[in-house]
Formats: sequence, structure tokens, C-alpha cells
Amino acid sequence: MGLISLTFDDGLRCQFSKAVPVLDTYGLPATFFLTANQDSIHEAWNGHKHEWWKIDWRDEDVAALRRLIDNGHEVGSHSLTHRLEHIQRDPVAEACESKELIEGWLGTKIRSFCYPYYRSHPYLANAVKNAGYEQARGGFRGSYYTVPADRSFDKFNIDCRQVSLDDKASNWVRHGCWHVLTFHAVGTDRDGWEPISVEQFEILMAEIAGYRDLGIVEVLTFNDAAARFQSRPCPGTLTEGTARLAAHPLQNR
Repeated sequence: MGLISLTFDDGLRCQFSKAVPVLDTYGLPATFFLTANQDSIHEAWNGHKHEWWKIDWRDEDVAALRRLIDNGHEVGSHSLTHRLEHIQRDPVAEACESKELIEGWLGTKIRSFCYPYYRSHPYLANAVKNAGYEQARGGFRGSYYTVPADRSFDKFNIDCRQVSLDDKASNWVRHGCWHVLTFHAVGTDRDGWEPISVEQFEILMAEIAGYRDLGIVEVLTFNDAAARFQSRPCPGTLTEGTARLAAHPLQNR
């Protein structure tokens, strides 16, 4: 059996209005990495063509995020400001204060961190470790790890795959491997960076759910999968997993 983790960056509002209903329909847990600043627009200072609306921690956001966690999803930190100049100047604040703020708002422990722009500089990684996080997601040099003992695995710099417009779920299903997938905008370029359409997202989630229902893959939050990856190998045998995957009609789409 393989592992898949679905992760979402930046706390964009489109993720909660367009992606979460699809995830919940198929019973797929995900991890949402949120910045702890209370700006309403993500990276307004960068002069994007459109305003990318994000969680700003108003009372309604906090209530919705608590329900999200109750439904099996995970919330992680994506730093305090998401601004490199601030991160370089005060990495401890970016790691520690974001954790304290989010934990205070949501009343739950925040175990996972995600480096802004995929950049896990040593000074920030050290701050993340010292802040008490259990793992952190970094760059996109690789898309999967082999279970149980991948020598490239660093729990404070876990690679991922940025989902693209032409991706297929079958590319992420490998027996004995953990794929960490990253989404930003679900919708259009008005919603955020690297958008995929709602229709494409629904197709991908339906395919992942199909593989899960066949026992080919397990879908876990980033925190749960990291703990699983480090503790024991995935169940099943290579022969069984490969045979079930090859026989599934989604494989040939």
C-alpha cells in the first residue's frame, strides 16, 4: 500500500470554499498550512494582477477551522508573515509566534510547519525545530519517499510535489511510497498562485478515493503520514499492490 498526503498552502479562501467540500464528499483528510498574520489578502505587497483573498482569523474563520479539524483535517503553520525579509531578520518569531497564535486561536496543538516559497534555510529550520514542531514540509525537488527507510528523508525538510494542470492521480500511487502533494489555488488565477480548476480537482480527488477504496493507497494528513513513515512500513506486498493498481481502470485514463 502507498501513502498520500494532500497539503494546501497560504490559507487561500478558495481552498475552503471550493476544495474542502470535495474533500469531505470523498472523506479525504488534508493539511492546510496557514500564515498567522491577519491580512485579508495574500502577498498584497507583491502587486499581483488579482487580489488573493485568504484566511484573516476573524471569528468566523476560527469557527470554520475548528470544524475543519473536527472533521479530520490538519492545520499547520506557514510562518507569521510569509515575507522573506522578515523571515531572515527574525526566524524565531516566524516559527514560534505563528505556532503560539494559531494554537491560541484554535485551541489545538500545531505539529507541522511549511516553509514559505519551499525554502528551508538552516536558520529557519533550526527555529522550527526549537519551536516544538514535529515535522516541516520544504521544497519540491522530489515527490515521494520510499517506506520505511529512505536515506533522503529529513523530517524537517520533507519534499513535495506541486500539482500541475496535467497531473494524473495514477502518477502518485506507488506501493511502499509516500507522496506529499501541494495545492495552492483551486479555481482560477483570481484565487491564487498555480491554480487548477475545480473540475480538475474533483477528478483527481475521485481518482484518489477510488484507489483508496481498492486498498491501493491510504490518504493521511501530513502529520499522521510523517508519524507513520518514521515508525513502520506500509502494509501489503509489492505484488499485491502492483497487481491491483494495474487492474484498476483509472490507471489507463
